[in-house]
Amino acid sequence: MQYGFEGLVSNEFYNLDIQCVPPYLVPQGPGATAEYQGCAIQGSQPGQIVVPGADYIQVAYTYSRSHLWRNFGFICAFFVFFVCLTAVGMEIQKPNKGGGAVTVYKRGQVPKSVEKALETGDEPNDLEKQKSATGDAIGLDEAKKVERDSSASESDEPITGVAKNETTFCWKEINYTVPYQGGERKLLQNVSGYVRPGKLTALMGASGAGKSTLLNTLAQRINFGVVTGDFLVDGRPLPKSFQRSTGFAEQMDIHEPTATVREALRFSAKLRQPREVPLHEKYEYCDTIIKLLEMEDIAGATIGKIGAGLNQEQRKRLTIGVELASKPELLMFLDEPTSGLDSGAAFNIVRFLRKLADAGQAILCTIHQPSAVLFEEFDELILLKSGGRLVYHGELGHDSHHLIHYFESNGGKKCPPSTNPAEYMLDVIGAGDPDYKGQDWGDVWESSEEKRARGEEIDSLIETRRNASAGGQMNDQREYAMPLTTQVYTVTHRNFVAYWRSQDYLVGKFMLHIFTGLFNAFTFWNLGTSQIDMQSRLFSIFLSLTTAPPLMQQLQPRYLDLRNIYSSRERNSKIYSWLAFTTAAVLPELPWSFVAGTLYGAAWYWPPHFPRDSYTAAAVWLFVTLFEVFYVSFGQAIASFAPNDLLASLFVPLLFLFVVSFCGVVVPYQALPGFWRAWMFWLTPFKYLLEGLLALVTHGIEIQCSETELARFRAPPGQTCETYAGPYVAQAGGYVTTLTDGLCGFCQYANGDQFAASFHVYYAVRYNFHFTRPITVIDADIS
Repeated sequence: MQYGFEGLVSNEFYNLDIQCVPPYLVPQGPGATAEYQGCAIQGSQPGQIVVPGADYIQVAYTYSRSHLWRNFGFICAFFVFFVCLTAVGMEIQKPNKGGGAVTVYKRGQVPKSVEKALETGDEPNDLEKQKSATGDAIGLDEAKKVERDSSASESDEPITGVAKNETTFCWKEINYTVPYQGGERKLLQNVSGYVRPGKLTALMGASGAGKSTLLNTLAQRINFGVVTGDFLVDGRPLPKSFQRSTGFAEQMDIHEPTATVREALRFSAKLRQPREVPLHEKYEYCDTIIKLLEMEDIAGATIGKIGAGLNQEQRKRLTIGVELASKPELLMFLDEPTSGLDSGAAFNIVRFLRKLADAGQAILCTIHQPSAVLFEEFDELILLKSGGRLVYHGELGHDSHHLIHYFESNGGKKCPPSTNPAEYMLDVIGAGDPDYKGQDWGDVWESSEEKRARGEEIDSLIETRRNASAGGQMNDQREYAMPLTTQVYTVTHRNFVAYWRSQDYLVGKFMLHIFTGLFNAFTFWNLGTSQIDMQSRLFSIFLSLTTAPPLMQQLQPRYLDLRNIYSSRERNSKIYSWLAFTTAAVLPELPWSFVAGTLYGAAWYWPPHFPRDSYTAAAVWLFVTLFEVFYVSFGQAIASFAPNDLLASLFVPLLFLFVVSFCGVVVPYQALPGFWRAWMFWLTPFKYLLEGLLALVTHGIEIQCSETELARFRAPPGQTCETYAGPYVAQAGGYVTTLTDGLCGFCQYANGDQFAASFHVYYAVRYNFHFTRPITVIDADIS
């Protein structure tokens, strides 16, 4: 950097003549002529009002244009050096080997079997090693046998202790339209149906048919486009509590990675079950869910991320368990619960859903091309074709004979005995086949007797259930189960625990503050009282503030992870409000920022020999901790506008450039264009941080300029330096002295307060919010 900067500066200044103008031309006033004036720019000569650029960079920076091509060679050599260093590093640093997952337990919650295995050196039982992958190419009966044998860990005992659903959810003539290329496009067309307690219903169709769209529409998770139709719970309009009264298991298993399985379930139960339920009962119900999920051995394990935490099947079970912990009053929505699982794990999940349905739960889940044995577990089917049109809605029957009979009786081809019914029905309706020329099965359903019977059944259910009493949450018109104070406390507590367990983040945060503080401190070691030492004080403060970008980029991924959990799952489930999320996102950062700011202040403040009095030291510490609060809020604000980590990191330097460019250091206040000086200078937070810190570390310090910093000039015959330049010094500030060679030497600043004032920094207003000062400045400019 030094070689590149010297090359650029020397190439720019070597033939540049710098005109000396006020306030650098001294002294000024009646009788002052160029012969008896000097220039307060380094490299100037007495009696000259022009400073050669080559002399200026030689005196001020010891730069010379004779080094230009030498520096060019050095930069090329550095390029080659770093390329070679990269090659060596790539050879030495090998990628991690293996791909086995590691389960991390919370301290004190390791199962006895795992502790015993660790003591004896044996591997704990790994259910994944006991499972065998199977394909669908074998016969139907053999596939059923293999998949059932592979699920030996799944108990066949019926589920008890789970809250039953007692309400029926119906929907009639649902249409969903979105803007598309200047017009509109219908994604769902006249879809009607219902889900009853005790029934496991599959929602199927080809890719792009609208399965997930319909699921999200029914779950009231659509916030774009126009949805029309009727959604009814026991024949009544949906209550405000609908979203938290239903369970929705996302396809992507998104959880707080530092939480344990038990903590995740308790968090859901505490905030989603009615506030009238005692907390101990909520937690006891979570223990029941853990037993039902057969996750007792990993209840104290952290969720983690793929490769260091729960495996895929365990994550899917946890996703279902988190929704069950809320005691859903109405039904469970599941989006592709078998996605990403092998055949054995998929069978275990579907069998568990089957047992939940048998226990009284109403379950609706999308599923993509299940095997025959999985398909047999479902009671009813909702089948969509491209365009979001209903093709079939009804019972499947044993070996799907109702479904097969419907298609065969309406012109579909015969279903061979060994064919998977799920694949057969998709093949009949031409799902995924762009060259399909057969009949439109959407029209077939519209004119079918089955459709008419289903419509009559829906009307009958609505009328019957409307007259029945619907208690519990269905009459609860509260949007959130718990009050705001409980939401804020619970979410904040979870985030505090997450930060405490995020050792990499906290250690990285503290080490970054310590090392940058020490680097800054020893770069400006033991500053004196010359004018360049005053500038070094300014640059040291400025360097402290410019550490904000890496600090913001460090905290943004953590904030985006929290936002992802909230926006993907917890917001739609009405677990807690947006206010609780934002509060809980900021509060856990503050104590760690307080500690980090204290570490930085302790590492940075003392080595440069800043003022030693307790008042100044404490005030500087206060400003440093306020700077920590600023960059936390600024970094999170930038991240809130960014869709991902990459764009957030790109926005930081872009927006930070505006903040730092107009604080009065990069471009002094007097040199700012009037447009920016009128508002941007007063808007940037760095202006106030810089003013407070610079005023504190320069106040009351007497400046002794070195000889190279003095403006040298001759006094007229018969006058001394003091009598000639004294009136100007009294007005402009600074001091004048007589040098050993008889010339006069003028120093621009007599003390640190005058130096700070040149950057529009005043000690008297270090704690002022400057609400009226911009008006004063404007009035002065106008006058």
